[in-house]
Amino acid sequence: MILVLFVSVFSMAQSSAKVVAVVNHAEWCPTCVGNGERAQVIFMENNQDEAIHFIVNDLSTDETKKASADKLKKHGLQDAMKANKLTGVAYFFDAESKELINKVSVAKTNEELAAAMKTAREGAK
Repeated sequence: MILVLFVSVFSMAQSSAKVVAVVNHAEWCPTCVGNGERAQVIFMENNQDEAIHFIVNDLSTDETKKASADKLKKHGLQDAMKANKLTGVAYFFDAESKELINKVSVAKTNEELAAAMKTAREGAK
């Protein structure tokens, strides 16, 4: 259920995005299951201008990993995500340089999630 919500909400156009956020999610991850919906709401509320493009990196099964790998490759983030495998974490990358700007656990408070997004926006080139 949570993944379906993430996928539908984060199908935003990337054309104007300055930041690409990869949210590592897995159905077996207690952090994802316990905090995913709340984090999704905060991400939506703090991205009204769509300056951040969200990608769900679903690490639940081999099949979902393959589909997610294709999305990461499409956005040029496959190499960057090799070192960023923790589930329940959102990784914020500069959309052009693909450099990691910031990361935050979805278990953090609403204020900390919003602050991580602000830092990512400010860190984009």
